Amino acid sequence: MQIFKGLFAKDRPSPSYPVLPVLSPEGESNIKGLYMAGEIAGKPLIKIALNEGYTIAENLSEKLKGINNKVDYDVIVVGAGIAGVAAATKLSELKARVIVIESGRSFQTLRNFTKGKLILAEPAEIEIKGSIPFEEGSIEKTLEGFDGSLSKIDYEIKEYTKVSDIRKNVDFFHVTTDRGELTSTFVLLATGKAGNPRKSGVPGELEYADKIAHFLKDPDEYENKKILIYGGGDVAAEAALALSDNNKVTLATVDEEFIFPKKKNVDGMREKEKQGKLDILMSTSLKKVDEKKVALENMTTKEELVVENDYLFEMIGAEPPVAFFNKIGVNLENKWSFNKIIVFLITCAIVLPLYTWKKGFWPFSYAQGISHLPAIFKHPSFWYSAVYTILMTVFGLIAMKRWSKGWTDTYQIKRFTSLIIFQLLSFFTIECLFAVYLPKDTWWRTYAVNNPFPLLFDSFFNMFGLKQTDLKWIIAAMGFCVTFIIIPIAVRYHGKRFCTWICGCGGLAETLGDRWRHLSQKGERSRKWEVMGTVVLFWVVISALVILVFYNGNTGAAGAWHKSYALIADFWLIAIIPIALYPIYGGKVWCRYWCPLAKYMEYLSRAYGKLKITSNDKCIQCTQCSLYCQVGVDVMAFAKNAEEFSNKETSCIHCGICIMVCPMDVLKFEI
Repeated sequence: MQIFKGLFAKDRPSPSYPVLPVLSPEGESNIKGLYMAGEIAGKPLIKIALNEGYTIAENLSEKLKGINNKVDYDVIVVGAGIAGVAAATKLSELKARVIVIESGRSFQTLRNFTKGKLILAEPAEIEIKGSIPFEEGSIEKTLEGFDGSLSKIDYEIKEYTKVSDIRKNVDFFHVTTDRGELTSTFVLLATGKAGNPRKSGVPGELEYADKIAHFLKDPDEYENKKILIYGGGDVAAEAALALSDNNKVTLATVDEEFIFPKKKNVDGMREKEKQGKLDILMSTSLKKVDEKKVALENMTTKEELVVENDYLFEMIGAEPPVAFFNKIGVNLENKWSFNKIIVFLITCAIVLPLYTWKKGFWPFSYAQGISHLPAIFKHPSFWYSAVYTILMTVFGLIAMKRWSKGWTDTYQIKRFTSLIIFQLLSFFTIECLFAVYLPKDTWWRTYAVNNPFPLLFDSFFNMFGLKQTDLKWIIAAMGFCVTFIIIPIAVRYHGKRFCTWICGCGGLAETLGDRWRHLSQKGERSRKWEVMGTVVLFWVVISALVILVFYNGNTGAAGAWHKSYALIADFWLIAIIPIALYPIYGGKVWCRYWCPLAKYMEYLSRAYGKLKITSNDKCIQCTQCSLYCQVGVDVMAFAKNAEEFSNKETSCIHCGICIMVCPMDVLKFEI
């Protein structure tokens, strides 16, 4: 029952997986003309947010040419944060009419940082495109530079002005604020998340709001106070460490153990606890806030605890403006919507008949009247494989360009080159050579070499009574050699690289499906569903044994034992459903959840694999490593604590994308 509870439990918000809107590569939402930048677009780093703002501004400036809408502004920027101000400054320099609307003060997120906090200028190799100065230093120095840039602008920033609605007319937008309505040709949302701190919703939270804070600006303002910090992340941990020397501090969190903070912060808190300077209450929820006390509840024993209290820091994260997104019609990633259902059905409608045709199920599957061609060239599987190979080659080159850092990352160049070459070899040897020159009942068995058991097992059946010199026996022996000798040896030093360097199924996901890799299911619940791979592996092994032992390898006599896998796995779970889910859940649905070969290699790697990914202590928790993992590994959870990970803890396929996207060079492969 515990397993089922985990499968259907609600995922908790995680810093590794921010809720993001669906955006084009140019930053445009599903609402044409509405763009997003900065933290709400998944770009939390200052340098990247600055450059993204400049890039969007240049793009909008080009789009404005030839447009003569009778509107108040060419562009309304919502949010005077880093990306918003950068975009507005560039737009103004390009002579566009622009205004910035901000619900608080400009650069509010930076102003909320604790005094003296170091602001890093990463990635180091990226140069800032625009005129706003920024370099590594204290938060005070950073704000001084940013505030100085505001003194030179010639556009308006309306601070303390809240936007309540954004509506698209045919050609322009109506932006409703608490100071009136404005119109514009384009809108850029750059609000960040700092203005939306998550709240507990307990009694007294509103009545005693004066004693509640969500950020710690200056620890020196508090001395000899009774302080409760409610939260279990790094922000809460850092506040506890900063306040515990001069105050009576209690930290309460709903977590049974610390999951989210960096190890050094956890170690620091435990040391303060030993010194008697900090009380830590795990599995504890906030129940009520009063003027001079707060009520807590142990989530296991249901015991209530009342703590005397002067100040309450609610540090349970910040929320993206999901309600606002829903109101104005912005689609969110990993959320089913009517449009996604339509996309799924359309993709199924394309893939299903193609694969059905490939299998030869259509009455006109074979080309008639072309007697001068070898039989295989009349078979749809040849043409299906040809299209498959072309797709992998074309999109493989596109993905290679995307991830090789301007053709400089040799690992990614080698990886995509390997995928393309193995697919070409598979196509030309099996479809163009073996299919033509080997006997009809033999050539298809060669798929056992590049789609080995337990992925496909048909090639090993109907083998009894064959001589060892028989071609069928030789091909089966080659398949067994791949499964039980070559793969176990390769896994020792290469983990599951087969999935991302060689396999054709994984190859299509890595190439055609690459553009959607960031949509892979994330979170603890999605990782628990990977148990399905073990179920499929068990099913394949049992089916193979039953057919071999009780039916003497006769697949025809085996009936359902043979056909059920061919229909459910080979037809639906490999070819139809996963490809239809590419634009919704990324490319690795089959590889991650159902592939028995991937699970077989994972178990081997757990037992004796030596390949791992290690981390240094430079992680800045930018979330990019976890975001782009196609198999849902929470890479950032390991990186922030300078921990290593391998197949002993994860389903990592060693594609190396997390290493490539890290701006701090935190991660690397190691044997």
